[in-house]
Amino acid sequence: MQIIRERPCQRRHHRVTAPLVVTVAVCAPQQVADWGIGGLRMDSFAGALPDVGDVLPVSLALPFQGFNISFEEEIEVLRVDVEAASFACAFHALSERGHDLLRHFLDDLIRGKMATVDDTICRIDVPVTPISTQPDPNPTDEIGLSRWPLKTIVMTGLYLMLGLGIFGYSAALIYSNTTQLEVKTAVVSAPLQVLNMPVDGVVQPILLQEGMPVRMGQELARIEDTKLTARIQEARIRSRQARDDFRRAQKQYDIETERLKLYQIVSQVDRDTASAQVEARREALKAADGHLKRIQPLWRKGYATRAQWEAAKERQMKAASALREAEANLELATTMNSASERRHYNHKEFVNDLDVLMLEIDELRGAYEVAESRLELLLDAEKALVVRAPFNGYIAKVFSIGGQALARNKPIALVRKEAPATVTAYLKQDEVLRVGMNDTASVYLPALNRYVPAQVVRIDRSATGVDLKNAEYEWKGPEERSAAVSLRLLEEQQGDAAQILPGLPAIVVFQKRSTSTMYARIAHAE
Repeated sequence: MQIIRERPCQRRHHRVTAPLVVTVAVCAPQQVADWGIGGLRMDSFAGALPDVGDVLPVSLALPFQGFNISFEEEIEVLRVDVEAASFACAFHALSERGHDLLRHFLDDLIRGKMATVDDTICRIDVPVTPISTQPDPNPTDEIGLSRWPLKTIVMTGLYLMLGLGIFGYSAALIYSNTTQLEVKTAVVSAPLQVLNMPVDGVVQPILLQEGMPVRMGQELARIEDTKLTARIQEARIRSRQARDDFRRAQKQYDIETERLKLYQIVSQVDRDTASAQVEARREALKAADGHLKRIQPLWRKGYATRAQWEAAKERQMKAASALREAEANLELATTMNSASERRHYNHKEFVNDLDVLMLEIDELRGAYEVAESRLELLLDAEKALVVRAPFNGYIAKVFSIGGQALARNKPIALVRKEAPATVTAYLKQDEVLRVGMNDTASVYLPALNRYVPAQVVRIDRSATGVDLKNAEYEWKGPEERSAAVSLRLLEEQQGDAAQILPGLPAIVVFQKRSTSTMYARIAHAE
């Protein structure tokens, strides 16, 4: 005996040879060789063979017990055999109706519930259990009075209770849907503020712990700016250098002031010396004038020579010139002596001038004051790098740890304000039309299993529809929950209020308002 092992079929769907008539384009209807949900195969095709990849509209007809069940589909040619005049194709985007029809006939053909007879699909009758025609041996009207149909009574009562429950629940559901609006997309919220980094730097926490209460203005953390620290160090060096230059100039001024006291003595001596020289030169000029007066008559009478007269004349001129020089020196010495308190002249140049030194001192003092001002500004900027609490509350969340370097505008902590908790409900655009200001609502907190009455305090239809880039409102779709309604909780007790924390889920039940303009006009007229 020879055993033949066939390769397993690689098809995803079963193929059958049951009747299926296909009409391709303008060709005559023709029965397929085999078909399945994935596609079909045509043998001995009467028309022109299509090309591989063509998508053709076809009309399919399933002959079922004398009736044709037809529907329109599209097929995609996968393979063409020119010699056999056949081609294989797959259904292209098979419709839901076509898929269900083919699946139904295919499953029943495989299970044997259907068969083909003379090119027609027929349903095979399924045997059923016959009903007994014998009368009931124990009818209900023949049961004794002491026997009650308990099972019937219990089931009837049970069905009656179930029916009443179902009708009651349906009535309550209809009532709630028509008169109330239940919104499950709500959350308990509170005023929050994110504290961000003012500059790039390292966070040094002072009071950064989750749940810790804080007061307005309290320091929470300090920021160490490395660039600012370097600038402060540089400013301190410049301030120290400017201070040293200023003090050195002051010391030099004091030294020069002491020197001028000595210079004043020297200047007085020079003046006295110049005065004595003037007196000596005057006496010498008088003597030269007297000698010239005596020698001139003698020279005219011939008792003296011309050389003697010229020598006397030259002596008189030198004495006069020496007197003028001495008088100039005396005038200079007198002038320098009068100014010797501020400057000193060494007969060549001014070697010491207190006024010039005072100008230098003033300039260095100004540079020192500017350096000190810059240093104070930088120190004030460093003191300002403090993260403070914006209001009374507590720290809800901390985003950074101590010593962590963060960039500018990075979050540091989240602070919640000490204020009554509110509930924010997000509604659709058609739902927000049924909510009014100051309406009362019921808020259910599943986490606390409590109902809290609330009042509508704010309605914002475009809460999430603001385009910050273009500074305009952007309309949202009707199915998006883009409208926000804020509610204030009422009748909160002090002990329970502490349990209502931000972030708790909430379910809000509103009383629906009518959106009918006619009803509004009637109500307004009344």
